[in-house]
Formats: sequence, structure tokens, C-alpha cells
Amino acid sequence: MSETNVIAVSPTAPKVDGKAPPPAAIKKVTLGKKKRNLKPLYAVLALLIVAFGAWYIFFRPAAKAPLVIRYAAIDTGEVSRGVTATGTLQAVTTVQVGSQISGMVKELNADYNTKVKKGQVLARLDPATYEASVTQARANLARAQADLDATVKDEARQRQLLAGQLIAQSDYDVSKNKLEDAKASVKQTAASLQQAEVNLSYTTILSPVDGVVQARNVDRGQTVAAGLNVTTLFVIAEDLTKMQVSANVDEADIGQVQPGQTVKFTVDAYPGEPFVGTVNQVRINPITQQNVVTYAVIIMTSNPDGKLLPGMTATVTIVNASRENVMRVPIAATRFAPPPEFFTETKLPPDTAARVRKQRAPGDTAPRGAGRGTGGGMAGGGTAGGGFAKIYVKSNDNTGPTVKTVRIVEGLTDANYAEVLRSTPEIHPGDSVVVAAFTMAPAGASGSSPINSRPGMPGGGGGGGRRF
Repeated sequence: MSETNVIAVSPTAPKVDGKAPPPAAIKKVTLGKKKRNLKPLYAVLALLIVAFGAWYIFFRPAAKAPLVIRYAAIDTGEVSRGVTATGTLQAVTTVQVGSQISGMVKELNADYNTKVKKGQVLARLDPATYEASVTQARANLARAQADLDATVKDEARQRQLLAGQLIAQSDYDVSKNKLEDAKASVKQTAASLQQAEVNLSYTTILSPVDGVVQARNVDRGQTVAAGLNVTTLFVIAEDLTKMQVSANVDEADIGQVQPGQTVKFTVDAYPGEPFVGTVNQVRINPITQQNVVTYAVIIMTSNPDGKLLPGMTATVTIVNASRENVMRVPIAATRFAPPPEFFTETKLPPDTAARVRKQRAPGDTAPRGAGRGTGGGMAGGGTAGGGFAKIYVKSNDNTGPTVKTVRIVEGLTDANYAEVLRSTPEIHPGDSVVVAAFTMAPAGASGSSPINSRPGMPGGGGGGGRRF
């Protein structure tokens, strides 16, 4: 018979759910050992996470800013050089219509932009006072004429009596003097009547020329007071199909301006639309403002469409030299000074950077080579030719650098373009040339725009990005 192990259960053990709990020996076999304490492990993990976050926020090296390269196209077109200035558009002939007498404006027959003819009635002043003056002057003239008639008859009688020696010569002389006084009185009252009639005619304001009313300075019911200065009622532009620009040219550039030169100008009302004129007169009267001496240059231009209006501000370029249908590059390409990152990005030889920086320091915007312009009002300080420049043209060779260095001989230059006389290696219209290269700062590195900022410059935030 096999043996059977019997485990005794204490009758005093508590019951759970109607069943007796297992003895300690069974607990030891089935439940095993106690669980370990994991709190120190969690604390170490939390400390590591905090340390990593601090390193990521404060000590992580900044990401390398990408280099942005901007290109522009080489094309053919016009390159012109000239003197730049600003001026004001005016009508060729402007007439100020005033009033020589005082009175209340009773009638207005013209307003702004009204086309008028010579002799047309523009306004009428109240004529009551001047009509009364005319009536009074006519009455005075009639009385003087009657006195003259009586004096003529008296002088005739005195002459007959003198012939018969019935009166003395002195008595006749008195009657003759009265006759002369009466004649003078008639002339005087006639002149007064004429003056009153003239003043009455001045109550009707007439247009002296054909044109357009540019300004109206009175209203109906307003009293016009004439004094030493004539009151201007209307301003009439005689012919707006022909305009003139009065430009102020600096004394340093006035020697380059001659009558007959072509002028190109623009106005803010039509941006990008060029207008053409001709220098008509260079006035020798100097204009001094804040120790700056300028001279007025009158430029004539046509205005058949009526786009140009009096008072518009014109930006003019008086052309001294011009060439058409020439190959040209943007002037920014000839003044481009690349940063060191540019050569790494474009795969150019590293030694090229040193030669370029020796060739032109950053910020030097003067034209290169011989034949520099005088600056001042010159458009871009252009040259007449013979200057040298180095540009960077996009390369079509997939195995080599992305850009290639090209040396050019500059011809005529202006504010926007430089003429290409020769190039090594040869370039063609349609090629892309580098005009700018700058690094873009990572987002959040600065509160300012990385494109428009430079280190240490106003608005740059001290490090928003670098631009070259």
C-alpha cells in the first residue's frame, strides 16, 4: 500500500470566501519571493530625460543654415547712361485769372476741369454798385455838358461886347477862362464815366485763353476783396496735350546737360511705364536750398492721352549715351562678392575665393576698371567702357562645378545693367548669372527676417542670418 502525505489544517485558520486559506508552506511554494522596488530605476530614467532635454535646448549645436543662390538671366537690350533728377510736371502755359475790383460773386459758369474758350464768361460779380457809379458819372457828364453850352454862349456875347468896346478886356478874359474850365470839366466827367464803365465791365470775368480750368478758388456768394495783390479766381492750363517737366539738376551734373538731349522719365501714377521728352532749356538762375545748388532744366513732352497731370512728381533720366540691342548682364552680377560657403556649395576650387576677395572687398560698389563715372546724379555711375569684372554663370556640365567663373569686359553701364563687350569663356543671352548668395537662418533663431538682415546692421537682430 502506498503512503499518502496528509497536511493538517488548523481549525482556527480564517476562511476566505467560505474556504480556508492555504498554509504557509504552500504559500512559500506557489507565490515565490517578494517583488523588487523599481522606484530608483524610474528616477534615473527621469533624470536622463531632463538632461537630454537641457542639452537639446541649450547646448545642441545649431543646424547649418542652407545657402540660397539667386540667379538672373543674361539678355540683350538697351543700356543708357545719364543724369538723374526729380521734377514736377507743369502745363506749358498756365494763366491765373483774377479780379481787379471788389464785390460778391453772383454767378459761376466754370468749375474744375471745365474746357473754356477765349472770351467765355467764367463768373460774374454783383454789378449793382458799379451800375450806380456809371449812372452817376453819366449825370455828371450831362451837367458838365450843359454848363459848357451856357459858357459857350456867354463867351460869344462877351466877345461881341468887346468888339463894340462896351466892356473891358478883363471882363472878356473872365468869360473865356470860364469856357476853358467848362471844357475841362466835360473831359473830366467823361473820363469818370469811362472809368465807371470799365469797372462795370470788370464784374464779368472772361477767359483770356483757350484751355482747361485747373483750379477754382472762389464760390458763389463769396466776397472778393481787391487790393495791392490781385485775387486769383481761376487757374487755366492753356494746353494739356503738351506738358513740361521742371527738373532740379545738381550743380555737379549740370555740365552734362545740353538742350536737345533725350529724356526718359516715370511718374508714380504709372509705375513701369516710361515717358519720353526733350531738354528744352537749361536755366542759369541758381536755386540754393540748404547749401545745395541746383539748376532748373525744362523738359518738353507730349501728352496726347492726358495721362500726365500738372503737379505729378517725375523721376527723370537725361540720357548722355545709349546703346541698343547689346548683350547685358545685371549690374548686381558684376558687384557680387561671394562668401566662402558659395565655393563649397558650387564646387568651385577653394583658391578662387582668395583671388575674388582680393579683387573686390565686400561693400565696394564702385565700377571696376578704367573709365569710371563721376557719380552724383549719374545713373549707376556708369562707365564708357574698358572696365573688367568677374561674374559666375550657371554651368551646364553635370560632372563639374554647378557654376563657372567668367571674366568680362564691361562697356556702357547704368543703374541696372552692364554691357558685355567680351567674355572669357564665352557667354550667351539666356545664360543664368549669380546676383546674390546668402545663408538662411533656422526658424526661431532671430525675430527678424533672415533675408533682409545682416550681422551688426540695423534690423538684423545681431545674427538673424548672413547676406552677401
